[in-house]
Amino acid sequence: MDEETKILQEEHDYKETITRLIQTHQGNSSKLESMLTEFHPYDLSRVYCDLDSLTRKQLLQAFNPDFSASIFEHFSEEEAISIIQSLPAVDAVKIIDRMESDDAVDLLHYLEEEELDISLVHRLSPKKRAEINKLWAYSEDEIGSAMSNSFIRLTCAMTVREAMKKVVAIAGDTEYISIIYVVDEHQLVGYLKLKTLIIARAEEKIAYIMETRLFYAHPGDDKEDVALMMQEYGESSMAIVDDTEHLVGIVTHDDLMDIISDTKSEDYARFAGLADGDIDLKTDTVLDSVKNRLPWLSVLLLLSMGTSLILSLFEGSMTASAGAILLSSKLAVYLPLILDMAGNSGTQSLAVMIRYLTGGKPELTRKTMGKYLFREVGTGILQGALIGILVFLLVLLTNWITTGILADHRSLLTGIVTGFALWLTLTISTILGAVIPLGLDRMKIDPAVASGPFITTITDIIALSIYYAISLAILLPLYL
Repeated sequence: MDEETKILQEEHDYKETITRLIQTHQGNSSKLESMLTEFHPYDLSRVYCDLDSLTRKQLLQAFNPDFSASIFEHFSEEEAISIIQSLPAVDAVKIIDRMESDDAVDLLHYLEEEELDISLVHRLSPKKRAEINKLWAYSEDEIGSAMSNSFIRLTCAMTVREAMKKVVAIAGDTEYISIIYVVDEHQLVGYLKLKTLIIARAEEKIAYIMETRLFYAHPGDDKEDVALMMQEYGESSMAIVDDTEHLVGIVTHDDLMDIISDTKSEDYARFAGLADGDIDLKTDTVLDSVKNRLPWLSVLLLLSMGTSLILSLFEGSMTASAGAILLSSKLAVYLPLILDMAGNSGTQSLAVMIRYLTGGKPELTRKTMGKYLFREVGTGILQGALIGILVFLLVLLTNWITTGILADHRSLLTGIVTGFALWLTLTISTILGAVIPLGLDRMKIDPAVASGPFITTITDIIALSIYYAISLAILLPLYL
């Protein structure tokens, strides 16, 4: 067993192993490339980014373009931009020409967004340029921009023997072979899995063994909708057809994972009240962060003025006498508790409903919507009652700690009023957390815009109004 093989088998830290191989065999690029093929391209990409710029450039120039392209497809947006800029145009073109078309389009989109030169697209091979132009015609939100042309298609008139011969001939140059699509004069008529083809009899016709229960999408369909559809069907790919049902491409499971990851990131950013969740530490400045966050914070500031308005409306009653001032100070002790619990309850309900609405569930009917609202009402009432009882006991405990008296008529009534106000507040907050995203979804607006900060501000206004209105109506006479 030679030294290089021992290294590959005995080392468990792939980064250390890859780095050592590069340092040892950098002068022999063909041997180095042969040894590095034992590793996954993603692992190679992680090590590659840790190398100095000169070594990175030399390796990409020395390696076979196909091998370099396989590594390049695993770089992040920032890494891809940085590395492609460091390469001579002729080497960059060779790599992009060997990349999968959808990955090449993503890279060119990155360059375009950064307002960098993308003229190298004109130096690509005619075939690759045609594929890229085809995908570039679609917006980033359309599934057509993510579809792949690297798959196998058969005709329904073929025999299994003929189909296997074709599959074996082109499988090495094809990205996706798990599901094979069947066409008749370019029109999609069926599909079959590779396993089905392998175990079929040689003289059987493809038309007799293919699946004809088709599910597909159109190039202009929304990425998120297609990703959810793929999840529902549970297949590793989906056909993309035009208006005449001609097969124009496919979307695979790795595209699905990318789409879902991007969607979750966008929804999380919206839920937090951010215009953009992506952060580039190399290019984004403090001013950029402020620009992204300030508009939504300004909206929340205007909404929060409602809280100040509510307090100003009660100001006269709370300062009319010494007793009223004393009551105000006691109410202020429990005010943060009321506001926090209202916001938490509303945010929980909002998160559950958004997860349902964005989780690939069937479209909501009136019956289903009523069922969910009824459940949230019940949840709000029950959890509000339980928390209200705890708060009642907390008020008595606080009175005992501060005065040495466990319960008197004032503390009992204060506990009852505070617990009741909290029960009512939690019930309303829970219902609002469900109603707002449901209403937005019915209006075809992304429910994620009903973000946590937004629902928290609304529930603060409601909680404050309920708490002070009930407390001043019932407790104020005891302090006059």
